[in-house]
Amino acid sequence: MASRYMDRIPTGYGDAVANHMEHPSMYGAMDKICASGYPRRQRKRMNLLSMALALFVPWLLFVTVFAAMSFSLHYQSPEVAYFIAGLCMLLVITFGTFAVTSLRNGTATEVGHGANWYIFIFLTALLAWCLGVAFGDVNFTRNMQPYYDMTNLNVYPAVDVTRMRGQQLMDAGRMVFKPRSQLEFRYAVGFKNSDTYCVAPVSRRLVNGSLPRLLNYDFWAVGINCCSEDGSNFQCGDHYNDKQAHAGLRLMRDDYRPFFRLAVQQAQAAYNIKSTHPIFIHWVLDPVLAMNEYKETGYKSLMLGMFSHFSVQLCLVAIAAMNFAKMDFANS
Repeated sequence: MASRYMDRIPTGYGDAVANHMEHPSMYGAMDKICASGYPRRQRKRMNLLSMALALFVPWLLFVTVFAAMSFSLHYQSPEVAYFIAGLCMLLVITFGTFAVTSLRNGTATEVGHGANWYIFIFLTALLAWCLGVAFGDVNFTRNMQPYYDMTNLNVYPAVDVTRMRGQQLMDAGRMVFKPRSQLEFRYAVGFKNSDTYCVAPVSRRLVNGSLPRLLNYDFWAVGINCCSEDGSNFQCGDHYNDKQAHAGLRLMRDDYRPFFRLAVQQAQAAYNIKSTHPIFIHWVLDPVLAMNEYKETGYKSLMLGMFSHFSVQLCLVAIAAMNFAKMDFANS
C-alpha cells in the first residue's frame, strides 16, 4: 500500500535541487539554491587591495609632488622637479586608462573586481596631483625660496647707516647694524594700493640719545598693512620698537619691491630726505633665527599637508567604500 502511494508522487519534486544545479536557467527567479533547498543571495566582498591603493596612492603622490615642488630640488634643478611631477601625472593617466577601460567593458558596477576603485583612484589622484603642485609652489615661493636666497647672499655684521650706502650692500642677505641703530618713525610712510605698504628708515642715535637727520637714508624697514596711510603708527614686525633689535633680513619678494620703492619716493617728497639706493629689510632681533623661521615654516607646511591630505583621503575612501557596498547589495 505504501509503495503504491509513493509511486504516485512526481519524481520531479524530489530532484529540484539537482535539476537546478544542472539547468539553472530553468529557474530564473532563483539566484542560487543552498544545501537546504532555499534560495540565497551572493554578496561580493570588498576588494581590500583596491581600498589600500585608493588610500595610499593619492596620498603618496601628493607628498611626492608637494616635496618636489617645495624644496631644494626646485631651487637648484627646477627641470628635475617638473620631471618628477610629470612622472606622477603619468601614474594618474595610467589609472585613468584603467578607469576608462572598466567603463567601456561595463564592469564599473563590479565592486569586487575593483572597477569602481579605478575610477575613484583616478579622480582622487588627479586632485592630489593638482593640490601637490599648487601648494608646493606656494610653499616654495613664500618660504623656501626666500630662505635659499638668503643663504646664498652675503652677511654684513657691522653696518653703519651714517656712512654706508645701499650700493655697497647690493649682495646683502642679512645685516647687523651697529649699536644704537633704530627705526626713524618720524619719516615713516604708508603707500596705499589695495594693501598699505609701510616703510620706515633706519637711523642711528647719538651718544646722548637724540636722532640726527642723516644726509642719506638707504636702509628701510618694511611691512604690509602695519601702519596708517600717512605712515604714523608704524608697527611692522615683532621688534619694531625693541631697543635691543638692530638687525635686518633682506626682503626677497620681487613683487612687493616696486610698491615699497614708491613709498620711499613718497617719503622723500613729504619730508625732503634723500635715498639714493634703498634696500628693504625686515627689522628683526636675530637675523639667523629669523631666516631659519622660513625653513621651519616650509617643513611645517609639508607636515601639515601630509596629515591633512591623509585625513581627507581616509574619509573619502570610507565614504566610497560604504557607497560601493550599497551599490553591490542593490545589484546582487
